[in-house]
Amino acid sequence: MPHSLPEGRAPLRRPGAGLPYLDAVAVTDAMEHENQRLSAYEHQVKNAFDRVIPCARKLAAIQLEEDFVRLASAKIVDELDLTPPTDILEKAWTRQLDVKQLVSHLTLATYYRFVSGVQYVNPLAHPQCADFVSFLADCGYHRMDITPCADGRLAHVIRYVLRLPAEVVRRKAYAGAAFAVDDNVAKWAEVELKRQQSTPGTNTKYLKVVVYHFSSIDGEREGCAAHGSDDRKAAEFGRDALLGFKNAVAQSFSRPDAVEGLLIGIDTATDSIILHTPDLEGSIDIDAPLQSTDCVGMSSVKIRAYVGTYASHSSKGMQQLVSQLIENNLVQLAYVKTNHDGCYPDVGHAERFIGIGVGFDEIQLRNLMYFGYLTTVEEGASDIDVGLKIFKGLNQSRGLSTPVVIRFDYYGSVVGARERAVARAGRVADALKSRYPDHFAAGNIHYLQLSRDLDTRAAPEFLGSNLPSLTEDNLS
Repeated sequence: MPHSLPEGRAPLRRPGAGLPYLDAVAVTDAMEHENQRLSAYEHQVKNAFDRVIPCARKLAAIQLEEDFVRLASAKIVDELDLTPPTDILEKAWTRQLDVKQLVSHLTLATYYRFVSGVQYVNPLAHPQCADFVSFLADCGYHRMDITPCADGRLAHVIRYVLRLPAEVVRRKAYAGAAFAVDDNVAKWAEVELKRQQSTPGTNTKYLKVVVYHFSSIDGEREGCAAHGSDDRKAAEFGRDALLGFKNAVAQSFSRPDAVEGLLIGIDTATDSIILHTPDLEGSIDIDAPLQSTDCVGMSSVKIRAYVGTYASHSSKGMQQLVSQLIENNLVQLAYVKTNHDGCYPDVGHAERFIGIGVGFDEIQLRNLMYFGYLTTVEEGASDIDVGLKIFKGLNQSRGLSTPVVIRFDYYGSVVGARERAVARAGRVADALKSRYPDHFAAGNIHYLQLSRDLDTRAAPEFLGSNLPSLTEDNLS
């Protein structure tokens, strides 16, 4: 049965909507166990965030009690397992409880606890990382690099929708999947240099994947905000971006065959995928996609035959990869059927906070965070604008603020890396204040600044916040 909808989140789906019946899908015991594990993790994490507002409502109801600070502190510890923000609670007797600050504090503290715990255990560890790397090489690729839209409904694309190992598949999200070509060319060059040094003479390609999205439920409103919910525009943009990246590498390095592109569309209501595969010249026809729902009930052999028929224009390696992606996605469709009756209850946006900067690899859950990958606010201004527009409906319409995590990870083994990460976090916070002065003046943005040394499993380092109650001691 569908799970209950978090308070104030996206509207329920229309009755009867969903996918074809999936009992014919051959799901092994291992896959069933995997689905149970992923489901338990998803509900554990999201429930932690979704207990915040009900708890805040209870506190607001008792704020005039004589022993309010003690009572409120006990509820926060019992219900949220967080250190109480006494700075906020102690002021409630002289003024109305600042619910804006309280909810933002508890949300950001919940995120910090979540990300700190993930460093010690890897709950989404993929059991077959080495096998996937070998499989990818057999398909003719040495690296898979995915750019999804920053929309939180795509944050689970790697580990859930495509069932790939997040440990070895690169992900950088942008609003509308509008990735920076220069940044990607630089990444290609870095990967290529390492490849030539470690495995000279090999003839594999860099696989770039763009993931756009649409919705089979209320598609005119629940498509990609960056493209005005115009599905075709989103697909054409992704296709053109892939071609632009391929041409940039070809022109800059005289390597016309070094990059191959794959365009994937995700139905955010059901997690089904459509795939637009390239021909041997790299061109993609967006009007002739493959659909995972066409393969419901098929064996692996029949899926490969389906792909061979409808993607005959693509290389054998691409066909092999796409066949596996479809097979993986059918497991995800079974997951959505079991846990959500075939269609998510939160069809629309239901993100709990915005994350901006460089990091957040641990966020592999749908509709938890809206993400903007950037190093400067100017560079990612459009991504942040879209995110704040989304949260105007999610939070500000209810009198709540938008919680923002500013995070820059680094490798401590690199001289000066920490100092640069700290400086970037500071510059982004200052630039946010300059770009959105009205939001800050009204108390509509509360941020937490973090950085993390990727060479260790240590918890992220607290750098600062515009919430006085949010301190290093309060988060520990």
